[in-house]
Amino acid sequence: MGQNMFEAGAPAGARAQRREGTFASSRTLALQNCPIEPSWIRTGAPRTHAAQHSGAIDGLASTNIWECTTGTFEWYYGWEETVFILAGQVKVTSPGGQVHVLKAGDIGYFPADTTWLWEVDGYVRKIAFCRKHVPLVLNVPLRVLARLGLSRRLRKGCAAACNALRWLAGRVRLRDTSALTLLLTLPL
Repeated sequence: MGQNMFEAGAPAGARAQRREGTFASSRTLALQNCPIEPSWIRTGAPRTHAAQHSGAIDGLASTNIWECTTGTFEWYYGWEETVFILAGQVKVTSPGGQVHVLKAGDIGYFPADTTWLWEVDGYVRKIAFCRKHVPLVLNVPLRVLARLGLSRRLRKGCAAACNALRWLAGRVRLRDTSALTLLLTLPL
C-alpha cells in the first residue's frame, strides 16, 4: 500500500509464522494511526488506521487491514495490491479516468507504480493483499530452479541466494536483457 507501514517487509516473527501460520479476526486486530501523505489529500481530513496481519518471509508480500474516514485523496501504489472491501464503500478513479465504486464484498486490483483517486464518503475498511513486483530478469532463475524439481535440501540451501535476489529485485529495476543472460550462466 503506497508508501506506508506495509512496505517495511516481513514482521519479526515471520519465520515462526511460516511454520505455524497467523490467524486473527479482522475486527480485533490492533490498528495504528497510518496517516496519508498530506500532499496526496485533495479534500477533507481523512483519518486512516492500519494493521499488518502477516508478511511473507522474503518481505515481498503482506496482508493488511486498513480503514479510512471521509476524504478525497490520491494514492500512489508502490506495490501491487488486491483489496477486499469489508465495510463501507469507496469510489476509485484509475489513472485513465475509469471510475469504480467498491462496496462491502467487492474486490479490486491496483497495479504497482500507479496513482488512483480515492473518494471516501463516510467510511471504508478493507483487507489489502500487497505484493512487491519481482522483475522478470530476477524471477526467471527462481522459476527455473523450481521447475527443475530440485530436492528439498538443495532448495533449502538456495534459500539465502533466492532471498538475496528477491531483496535486490525490490530495490533495483533491471531492464537490460544481458543481465538475464548473466544470471542464467552463473554456476549454482
